[in-house]
Amino acid sequence: MRVIFISPALAGTRFIGGNFVTHAWQRHALYGALLTLCSSVPFAAQAADSGNGEAVAVSEARRSFDIPAGPLGKSLIAFSQASGLHLLVSSDLLEGREAPALRGEYGTKEALRILLAGSGLGFQLSDGNVSVFASESGDDVSALAPLVIKGDVLASSSEETLRTYAGSRSVVTEANLKKGSVRGVDDALQRVPSVKIFDETGTGALPQISVRGLYESRSGRIQALSDGIPMALAPYGQTGLSLFPLTLATIDRIDIVRGGAAVQYGPNNVGGVINFISPPIPREWRTTLQERATFAPGGRQLWDSYIGTGGYLTDNFGLQLDLNTINGEYGREHSDTDVQNYRLRGQWNIDDERELSFGVQRYIADIDLAGALSVRDYRDDPRQSTRPLDRFEGDTDRVWGTYTQYFGAIGPFDSVEFSWTNFAHNSYRNFVVGLPFNPDATPATRQDGPRDFKVWGSEPRLSMSIDGDSVSQTWLLGARYVREDIDYRVDRQNLATGVKSVFRDWNFDDEAKAAYISNAISLLDHRLTITPGVRYESATMDYSDSVTGFKHSNEAREWLPGLTIGFQATEDWFVYANAQRSLRPPQVTQIVKEGDVDAELAWNYETGVRYTPWDGLRADFGLYRIDFDDQIEFNATTDRFVNIGSTRHQGIETEVFWTPEGMRNLDLHAGYAYLDAEQRSGQFKGNEVPFSSKHQIILDGRYRFAENWTYSLDGLYVSSAFTDAANTHDENAIASVGELPSYWLWNTALEREFRLNDGSLLTGSAGISNLFDRQYYFRGIDTSPWGRQPAPGRTLTLGVKYQF
Repeated sequence: MRVIFISPALAGTRFIGGNFVTHAWQRHALYGALLTLCSSVPFAAQAADSGNGEAVAVSEARRSFDIPAGPLGKSLIAFSQASGLHLLVSSDLLEGREAPALRGEYGTKEALRILLAGSGLGFQLSDGNVSVFASESGDDVSALAPLVIKGDVLASSSEETLRTYAGSRSVVTEANLKKGSVRGVDDALQRVPSVKIFDETGTGALPQISVRGLYESRSGRIQALSDGIPMALAPYGQTGLSLFPLTLATIDRIDIVRGGAAVQYGPNNVGGVINFISPPIPREWRTTLQERATFAPGGRQLWDSYIGTGGYLTDNFGLQLDLNTINGEYGREHSDTDVQNYRLRGQWNIDDERELSFGVQRYIADIDLAGALSVRDYRDDPRQSTRPLDRFEGDTDRVWGTYTQYFGAIGPFDSVEFSWTNFAHNSYRNFVVGLPFNPDATPATRQDGPRDFKVWGSEPRLSMSIDGDSVSQTWLLGARYVREDIDYRVDRQNLATGVKSVFRDWNFDDEAKAAYISNAISLLDHRLTITPGVRYESATMDYSDSVTGFKHSNEAREWLPGLTIGFQATEDWFVYANAQRSLRPPQVTQIVKEGDVDAELAWNYETGVRYTPWDGLRADFGLYRIDFDDQIEFNATTDRFVNIGSTRHQGIETEVFWTPEGMRNLDLHAGYAYLDAEQRSGQFKGNEVPFSSKHQIILDGRYRFAENWTYSLDGLYVSSAFTDAANTHDENAIASVGELPSYWLWNTALEREFRLNDGSLLTGSAGISNLFDRQYYFRGIDTSPWGRQPAPGRTLTLGVKYQF
């Protein structure tokens, strides 16, 4: 008997015991086993729907499947890709067995029961893995302890993996992303505890994201990834997302890791990591046509059109093409929007030991920015615009690829995996604004801020695992090299005379190097995992000013240790704690003066528990503290940037997921976050950190009825926040300071699926965002910082999707 390991990261399967199974299910010799177990493995005699005796109860979170009828082996591969679970199964059990079609939304167990129905096979779930066995064997399944190769600290983002992650982590699932009431990517994120957004357009094209009270314009204090690839225009020198090359239709789920990942994922990881994950390339060729139309008062409409087609051309080579455009107006005057996102992804399983994933993308955005309003104009009509010059344009060409090779057993290691990721992009963005910033003033100057970014990076990574009788280890070694070339211009034109002038013409040449090492040590029959690690960062930035001739070079180097601990105390309780050093490198605009500037540094601490007493119920509770020091501020007296700022962020995060035993068609979710963010230096020491809200409440529910109908309702509460260091309560004359009011938002959506006779799927949806038309506003938004920035009002979104 041979044992097959099926990974969600791959389209194929490989033998653990020494052989390999291709997509045609033919066996080949493997040059060294990935993991030596034994040639025969005992399995337990349990019923085909076995769920008893699991080491950890498995969440019944529902997800979407589209698996055609066919050979059981291929169906299990598709299930692994869709669910993010690793499967272990004897090859003998697959031969000659067929699986029925699986289409629609199902929980993990429910989906497996359908696929294995009538096969005489059972399954057991444990710690994000599935063991499939012959139910009549009569052997003891507890003897099977599969070791999953982990070349990535985040691994998969399945619900099962999340429950045993040693840090604070949430996943926005496909079901929540595709609700008709979700306007954009950033809108979906605000349903996560401790994540706050400042939505100026309602399109998701220019997100303003804050995590745990860490906020800077254009999401400058979060690390955003797309399938693990950095999204920032310059990952070291310009961490903000002033160009955001993602659209909602191209994302499968969002993985939000607030703590515990700083060793592997850097820099700019003080607020954690947000990874936007694409759907897997389907095994069978599939095409999706989708149209969403959002209607706002005043006859304004926004059309989101998507075409996606892809699948495997051969047994080992697949492609996915995505074409997505967003056109129209986003709900205010002066809000014309034109976004184009074209992307091609590929997966090539070269042979038994090697694979290559790759992608290319072209993204273009041209958006009018309605801007902030004076208090009087806001009260008169919050949908108007008094800033006719403000607009944004940008484009990027991106390419990336990851080569992976599996070496099997080498020396003392039972399995060795090497991956090498490379990425590059050539980007341009420009914000045009009218000056002065007074929202009701007639502009006297037109200012352009064109910037060009040429970036490329390379990151090799080596994972080595040892599966001992009492102690198992997974060593992870990695390095990264990044080069950034940034042209930073500011041009101004006097509107009265027409005279143009170059206000700034800066160039930056950045070189960054990083290395990291960690070791996940598993003890007590894999119930306790201790992972010490350390990261080294070095960034050299060269600056030159074409206007003044001034040149300067700045270098920052730091060692960043970390420790995470995860313990499966009982079948129901998982406990974690971590402490990690994280940093944000100096930004290029902060090295334009004399003197060296060091990186901003923080110590992050977390502890928490996850409680899963039975299928369908999970409760998470976590505490955190961030001591963020050496923050860079400008000293007007010395005319230099210096590391003197300090803040402390601490709080509580909790979530509950419940599917009642007697109502499996109902999913309920509630979340709460408390934040105490305090300034610890300067004139206003002891005051609250600007833009931080103490309380956030999240409520949502989803009910499936009449087989193909789904109704959802969700609510969000965000408490008030100050907008300046002095914590000024009342607005001043130009509304540049003043407390932001709290707000409740409610959204609702209805969806209907039609399964057609030819096997295709037609879905219609309707959603209302901001159901009660709550008027609220933000302040301090980048190119229009003074005044009240109206948040999106009530909108109706109608959608239709056809898959075949």
